[in-house]
Amino acid sequence: MRIARDPGSAEMLLPSTGLLLRRGLAAAAGLCLLTAAQAQAPACARLQPAQGRQPAYAPASDPPRCEGFFERNVSQPFLELVSLTRAPPGSLAADAQGRLALRGLAGLDLQLTIQPLRSTPLYRVDAALPRGATLHWNAGPMLASTRLSLRDLGLLARAEPAGEVPALAPVGASEGEAEQTAYAVLRPSVAISAIAWRAYRLGQAPGAWQELAGPPLFAWERIALPMPRPADGRGQRIDVRALDAQGQPLPLLQFIVLGPQDDKP
Repeated sequence: MRIARDPGSAEMLLPSTGLLLRRGLAAAAGLCLLTAAQAQAPACARLQPAQGRQPAYAPASDPPRCEGFFERNVSQPFLELVSLTRAPPGSLAADAQGRLALRGLAGLDLQLTIQPLRSTPLYRVDAALPRGATLHWNAGPMLASTRLSLRDLGLLARAEPAGEVPALAPVGASEGEAEQTAYAVLRPSVAISAIAWRAYRLGQAPGAWQELAGPPLFAWERIALPMPRPADGRGQRIDVRALDAQGQPLPLLQFIVLGPQDDKP
């Protein structure tokens, strides 16, 4: 490169400008690499890893995820949703290598949580479930660590970003699963005397409460809730109310069940 002799000329600045440009491009490339790495990093829940149990809840790879034992902190009685699938609870099946092929929605990125349907052991897996993709997850390490079987596992897939009311997609785990019904598994932290639920579209008046047959339930006992899905493939909101053994209400459980035609939470 030819450089002008006059130190005050514009041409004299070219080498310095080129150096700054190269440094800027390098920094931008580094930022892109960092962003890509962060985008593929597992989204870990705010859990306290278990002390003295292995594996403790922490990031893992192949596929990128967070997995392991954690500590529970229960502050008040509650009713929780521990699984939402396209097939009835207990029907999971793995391939010859012990892997599950898990699918969400074609139009939304999801965050998948795999956890025991039972109250113990406290073990959890969190992984990304990208739109239109299939996650191949080896259940062997979790089953070996927890001494559970596939029928003991619950699956939850949440849409991001998370809203005030969580939006979830029923998880598919085998080919040819019907879209007409979603199966929720509910679990109370205290004894329950009654449970009722209702489904409705956002912006519309809630439907009538329907009593769920089965209670009373013991603390941490599970109950399945089959929910018919709208024929147009769109989502609906679900409310679930429960009464404890003394007839006192627990906090209302609310969530959105996304449909196959939904492309936003």
